[in-house]
Amino acid sequence: MRTRLSYQQQDERPASTLAAALKRVGADLVLDTWTTGPDDSPASRGMAHPSADTEDAVVLLWSAAAGTAWGKALAESGLPRGLTGTGEARLVPVRLDDTPLPPSLGSLRHVRLAGGTYRMTDATAAMIVHIGSTAVPAPAVRGNASEDLVAISDFGDLGLFAACPGCGVSSDRLGSYTTVEHISDRALYLVICGACGWQDACDI
Repeated sequence: MRTRLSYQQQDERPASTLAAALKRVGADLVLDTWTTGPDDSPASRGMAHPSADTEDAVVLLWSAAAGTAWGKALAESGLPRGLTGTGEARLVPVRLDDTPLPPSLGSLRHVRLAGGTYRMTDATAAMIVHIGSTAVPAPAVRGNASEDLVAISDFGDLGLFAACPGCGVSSDRLGSYTTVEHISDRALYLVICGACGWQDACDI
């Protein structure tokens, strides 16, 4: 899949990690680093006008830095022209932190790095490629996926989640934390559902 990875300069490190994973799963990747100034927004640069002849998807890293730089412009102008969640040139947001997507992007299927910005697995990259080109098979996800569940959350070694396996709520309601089990002296990484309390864990 021909892919442009667009990100703010402050997100260089996670972008590099994600780029390596995307290349491992076969994406033909172009990096697009932004140093946003007052007249530099998704409405005024080439990211807003991709050509179906040059790329199949634009992966947009969304973070506190991106929200500061692009949030107002996207809120006012809506989804950038030429990009859709379903058409030739798909926009695939990837949330690096808890910064919410603007309304113009909120209904797009996207990947949430719930386990932290450096827990970018090949499964995450494979899901991004799948969202960008549905001809590519989707990797395995936990919880029942449906069209109205737009967030796919990556919890590292615990896998990708489309929804809570316990109650079916969106994976946005799943959170992660670490703890130490003192009896066995094990450090654990956990995912827990904020709606029903379902949880799973693995060794760190």
